[in-house]
Amino acid sequence: MQIGFIGTGTIAAAMVEGLHTIGGAPATLVSPRSEALSRALAERFPNVRRASSNAEVATADIVVLAMRPAQVQQALAGLTFGPHQTVVSLVAGLPLAEVQALAPHSPVCRVVPLPGIARGEGPITVFPRLPDVVALLEPLGDLLVTTSEAALNMGGISAFMSSYFELQAALIRTAEAAGVPEPEARTYVTSLLSMLATTARRTPPEEFGKLVIEHQTKGGLNERVRDTLLAAGWFVAPAKAFDEINRLGWKKLG
Repeated sequence: MQIGFIGTGTIAAAMVEGLHTIGGAPATLVSPRSEALSRALAERFPNVRRASSNAEVATADIVVLAMRPAQVQQALAGLTFGPHQTVVSLVAGLPLAEVQALAPHSPVCRVVPLPGIARGEGPITVFPRLPDVVALLEPLGDLLVTTSEAALNMGGISAFMSSYFELQAALIRTAEAAGVPEPEARTYVTSLLSMLATTARRTPPEEFGKLVIEHQTKGGLNERVRDTLLAAGWFVAPAKAFDEINRLGWKKLG
């Protein structure tokens, strides 16, 4: 089996890296754009080859579309896909019906990976279930086959990534303001957040709702900080931000 990537941007490169470092990757073709990334991948992994054109990539058994929405028509101009091929779209906001129109004779699906796929970490959503795609992606993170296309973006919460790091930086600055050197502050904050994430992952679903109460003492520091943030509207602000990006539309933003 051969997999091909039309469009070699950051997420496509992360997916290629994950496939070829975790094991079991098929022979891989990457399109010549972007040149630096495609050359770097071909040099790093023996089973990755930089194709001469998108048309060459389009001969693969599984073809991954990994360009921006505005680039789709140009990148696929003149290309056709057959019933023996599977077409996987990573294109933000491109509806499944439009993907199917680009490959009317092929099984198609949409996949939303995140940068951690390079290390086999993080969530990956896919719709609909295609067995060959599921088998390919299962080792690369927490694979979720969604029940509908609308659920692929999980309400937009992946758009919280840079905000998470902004929050992390704010916590580090708080420790620094208390006289802690930056390296120690950074180690403490990242270790604390990692510990909390691990606790959440290991908590059974029926116990998950108890984590807030279990991590604060009545009248203690955690409760006081949480009450202050609740009063400031911290925990309703993300939903408002996600509503806004969903209103604008993922295809337009992508």
